[in-house]
Amino acid sequence: MMTISQELYLRQRELLEQLDELDEAIVEGSAWLERRVDSDAEDFTEQRERLAWLHRQQAGVRVMLGETERALLTLDE
Repeated sequence: MMTISQELYLRQRELLEQLDELDEAIVEGSAWLERRVDSDAEDFTEQRERLAWLHRQQAGVRVMLGETERALLTLDE
């Protein structure tokens, strides 16, 4: 059976991996937008909406990561 701290460290690692994936997707989406300034308005709008969604997901993961780190610090005390 895993201890609470082991579970929190595992969760922290998972969140960091998610954050890396989101960061990569945001970079790719931003690059796509920069290359396609004059592309189809519908494609451009869809990509901007996807990028906004990715940013919201990224913010949520950062909040969860902060809470996980706070919990780990509390356990270490």
